[in-house]
Amino acid sequence: MNRRFQKGLLLGVNYTWSKALGTQGQDLPGINSFGAPRIDGNQRSANYGPQDFDRRHNFNVSWVYELPRATTNKLFGYALNEWQLSGIYRYQTGAPYNIGFTVPGISAYTLTGTQTIEGGRIAVVGDPGKGTSSDPYRQFNATAFTTPKPGSLGLETGRNFLYRSPINSWDLSLAKRFAITEKAKLEIRLDAFNALNHTQFDSINSTLIVRSLTDPTPTNLPFDASGNLVNRNGFGTISAVRPPRNMQLSAHIQF
Repeated sequence: MNRRFQKGLLLGVNYTWSKALGTQGQDLPGINSFGAPRIDGNQRSANYGPQDFDRRHNFNVSWVYELPRATTNKLFGYALNEWQLSGIYRYQTGAPYNIGFTVPGISAYTLTGTQTIEGGRIAVVGDPGKGTSSDPYRQFNATAFTTPKPGSLGLETGRNFLYRSPINSWDLSLAKRFAITEKAKLEIRLDAFNALNHTQFDSINSTLIVRSLTDPTPTNLPFDASGNLVNRNGFGTISAVRPPRNMQLSAHIQF
């Protein structure tokens, strides 16, 4: 939906719902890993799922608004009138991701007994959730996973079954042009990216570490048995965030 500039307002709104499914990741061609081709006949059951670039919801609003005149005085109006406020609001579903595991001294391929088909995959023993939440230390249910057993076929879980936090951000700009001569103009512009300084979660510690092959007790959970936070970088916690508010002031001369 687009509104042409009228009565001081230019507005554009668009929304896209999409769903990208497949059996191979976009950045893993020819490698036996998540999303790579299998040669054991289990390609679809093992790897069919959301593609790495799958983004279900994409919503954007952009506008330019000419602020009302602040004064009718010609002198003060030169500085106070004809300011423009513009901005972009963006909401986008986060990227899908997988859960991995580490067993000291054991590789994922040791569990399947081959280097040419597929390694074992994390096993789900409870409800992991959606893969994201408002709690930076509980992006998913960290107790819902365990390691696969020896003799695994690499079919314990599918590909890209959890999603990262969405992008939910406002970018704003305030600008004005000052006429210097008939042809020369000075533009002053203040830009604010992520203007509301909204915390944007990004990467997640998605690797479960256990004691040994025979003792799959997790060693990197963020909380102890009493619910106390003991590891801020533990399994299921946020490991990186998107940029906070950034502001820039610029001046441009056109002639």
